[in-house]
Amino acid sequence: MEISESVLRKALENIYKKKFNVDTDIEPHLFEALRDVFNKATDGAFAASDHDRDFQQQLRHSNDVFSAFKVHRMQNDMVARLMDSNGNLKPFKQWLKDVLPIASHQCGAWLKTEYDTAVLRAHQAADWQQFQRESDVLPNLKWMPSTSLHPGEDHRHYWGVIRPVNDKLWNEHRPGDRWNCKCSLSSTDEPITPVPDNDEVSQPQAGLTGNPGMTGETFSDDHPYFPKSCQDCDFYRPDLKNRLKNLFTNRVKDCYSCPYIDKCIDRLGADGFKLERKYPNGGTLYIHSDADKDKNDYKAILTIARIFAKEGKTVRITPRLHHKSEEYRSIYGSLIGTRYERKCPDFQVDGVFYEYEGFIKPWNKKKVGRMLSHGLDQSSRIIIDNTKGCSERFIRKQIMARIHLPKQAIDEVWIYEKGNVRLFYKDGTFYKNNGGN
Repeated sequence: MEISESVLRKALENIYKKKFNVDTDIEPHLFEALRDVFNKATDGAFAASDHDRDFQQQLRHSNDVFSAFKVHRMQNDMVARLMDSNGNLKPFKQWLKDVLPIASHQCGAWLKTEYDTAVLRAHQAADWQQFQRESDVLPNLKWMPSTSLHPGEDHRHYWGVIRPVNDKLWNEHRPGDRWNCKCSLSSTDEPITPVPDNDEVSQPQAGLTGNPGMTGETFSDDHPYFPKSCQDCDFYRPDLKNRLKNLFTNRVKDCYSCPYIDKCIDRLGADGFKLERKYPNGGTLYIHSDADKDKNDYKAILTIARIFAKEGKTVRITPRLHHKSEEYRSIYGSLIGTRYERKCPDFQVDGVFYEYEGFIKPWNKKKVGRMLSHGLDQSSRIIIDNTKGCSERFIRKQIMARIHLPKQAIDEVWIYEKGNVRLFYKDGTFYKNNGGN
């Protein structure tokens, strides 16, 4: 169970270039890949017709949180190796060589151990739901011996112990509270037996405390990936009011119910888009993690996107992708089969693609025509830069010259000037600067 080389390469490039805040955000490619690994591990414990859907979703949410903290730990361990002994940024190839041991451990051998343990604990959690439903008929649980070829001594003295389903033992000790444990529980109506004396050897290991069948958590938040307290957590960013309140209430960490990590995960989205801003009227701005923020016109695209989002629209700034990739089909699927297949317009507004066109200095009026032609090759809805104040009459003339051309369908043309954007042409109608026809 490993992360693909292409995903890992993208993630490492993002970390090296610091395309996100490594302290307060999560590398999206690694997060999605790891979350999918753990969801695959836990989903297998529930049949398609199983009625424990709500509980399954609890485990999935815990996988989100666990994956977020795992990635946060990884990326910060890697960032710590960015500089050489003189305080200079290492060349990418040198840094890559230095961090590969971290990547191979966290996304290879150790991930396999985590996956196997998640599978076992998810099955035990699903079994627990069944034990509770059957407790009126089979009121007790029996600790079954390990199926491992070489079982450890940790749980041996619990083998054969029988206690009621609601006994406190199952909150303190149970199969699955040691890494790679292969013990199990079985429901029974056999009489109960004494509980063996507690000992240090059989204590739950970090990350495996608590009964997942009751907590709905694949791993517990005492795992080393998690902070020791809220004050030690990079995601914990309360406002002044909540900060003062928590000083007096002695806030106790509960990572799986934390609104701050949930907000961080929500910003990532499920398709590579990160929530950049949500406005009071419901408008939202998402930016894809692979959007090219270094290109010359990105600042203008971001400004325009914010304007639309402030109007209550859902805006997504999109990346350049290879047309044969799965991600292209996911983001630009509506373009497949149209004349815009293989194109990657700059952003979406309420699901509709738009292309922004700027110009390269020096300015002259001929560049209006070039902006229109180039933009319309990407989308039938375009926004052109008119910061030089070209006359509306001239722009209208350029549009009219292209309306009936077979390869330049025009649905909308917007004007971007002086930090604002306005509709100029739509569906055969021209709009004046004051908004009238």
